[in-house]
Amino acid sequence: MFLSRRAVVLLSLCCVCCDEDLGYTLTIGNAIDVFANYGDLSQVTQVVSADYDDNEGSEPFREKNIRLFENISSRQTPGDSHFDMNIQLCETFDDLLAVYFKNFKIEGTDKPWKAFLGDWILDEIMRTFGIEYDARPDNCCYVLVKLTKVHTAVQVESMERVRVREYVQRAVNSLNVSDGVAIRQFMKSYGTHYIESFATGNFIYQVFKYKRSGYNRLKAYIRLREKHQINSDSLRFYFSSYFLKQVGDIRIASGNKVIEEWARDNLRDSQYLFSRPSLLRLHFNPILAFKLNEMLDNGALLSLSLRTLKPLFKDEYKGRVFAEYVENDMRLWEINA
Repeated sequence: MFLSRRAVVLLSLCCVCCDEDLGYTLTIGNAIDVFANYGDLSQVTQVVSADYDDNEGSEPFREKNIRLFENISSRQTPGDSHFDMNIQLCETFDDLLAVYFKNFKIEGTDKPWKAFLGDWILDEIMRTFGIEYDARPDNCCYVLVKLTKVHTAVQVESMERVRVREYVQRAVNSLNVSDGVAIRQFMKSYGTHYIESFATGNFIYQVFKYKRSGYNRLKAYIRLREKHQINSDSLRFYFSSYFLKQVGDIRIASGNKVIEEWARDNLRDSQYLFSRPSLLRLHFNPILAFKLNEMLDNGALLSLSLRTLKPLFKDEYKGRVFAEYVENDMRLWEINA
């Protein structure tokens, strides 16, 4: 009985897609089912560092994806040879998550970070960001310091004249969009979204947890600096213990523990009686910045844009109904995550 059931399952999978169209690495234009790993996409995409999982050398993307289109054309852009540093101000912990995932777009949701971390408990998320657990995270403000080095960026050029694979077209033609069960089965078989663009590379990040009064002082200083282009040497003062509640651990998106350890050992900032790792040292030390830049590899996913599979449908009504089902389900999953 077990063998016969297994044979039926294998046969049904073979009917859904051809083996050569199934992959587990980043392929522009391929389709994925967002709901297959919703809330835990960070386990199949290398976007955060995790203490319990040594991800050094792993692929930036390991999610099952299917080739549905025949003639996808794309353009590839090489990244910069140097990293880019930016400082992001976050009023709340949700703002911190939104800022961290701001280059990740999933059509149908305003909170793509929930697709990656929505199933994680708060303690796990905070450890991933290098900070201590806090049951009331919004009593504080946060600053994310992030250094990003892009290796490659890829973008779909156009979906206007793409041809759908023959076996997929048959499934599209036979799909009854008035049947919600049939639509959701189609999603499981062929996906919900296609990969419109992505970028790979690496970034190193650190979270600074602020008292609200100190955060407001830093915010005012940055506005003044941007407006009047004042000397940035004062920046270090606003990252001192006088304003801070906690200095987070330095983390790297690829999970490369060797680089994390190097950063902790070499980027120590001494203020008064305290000595702690700080990415701001790179702002004032070009030698260390050069060394870190040489170490950053191509081990992380820096951005990802997923669009609903409307281009599969030549019938506009079918495509619209399919997209509505996907987006409505996305909202429900987002609320429950």
